[in-house]
Amino acid sequence: MEDAKSPPYTLERTGDGWVFAPSTTLIVAMTGGFGAGSIFLVFLSTRFFRAANPWFGAIFLLVACFSAALAIRAWRTRGTPLKIETGGRVSYGVQELCAAGTAKGVRIVAPRSGEAGDCEVCIELLDGKLVSIPSQYFTVFSRREHAMPFAAALAKALGVEEPS
Repeated sequence: MEDAKSPPYTLERTGDGWVFAPSTTLIVAMTGGFGAGSIFLVFLSTRFFRAANPWFGAIFLLVACFSAALAIRAWRTRGTPLKIETGGRVSYGVQELCAAGTAKGVRIVAPRSGEAGDCEVCIELLDGKLVSIPSQYFTVFSRREHAMPFAAALAKALGVEEPS
């Protein structure tokens, strides 16, 4: 999914800037994975409900609901792009991440949550504050090498230095 030949996003130049959107492959993988996991957990819960221990069935059913909620969230946010306007304003949907001209650079950092070795691409503002991208499609990469193409494309769109 994070193959260098097939990035997990699409990048398009528009008249007023750049638009990053999740790739169709990533959308299908996320919604399909969460949906399939939810269905499997419902199946497991029915096995426990039929057996003598309905508490395990209830636990599996709750986890299935959580997985289904993640699938619904992934499906609903699939069309929300990350936009970089010509002046440097960055927005995700209706949320402004940074105002025009306030981006200093792009940094690859350890995420606030996740596994060891994961990394996240953030926008560094002039005041030194790091702004993470709220999209689940652009947040955490498993290795720095996977994050570099996205960080470089984001830096190019913002007109700032590429991360090293």
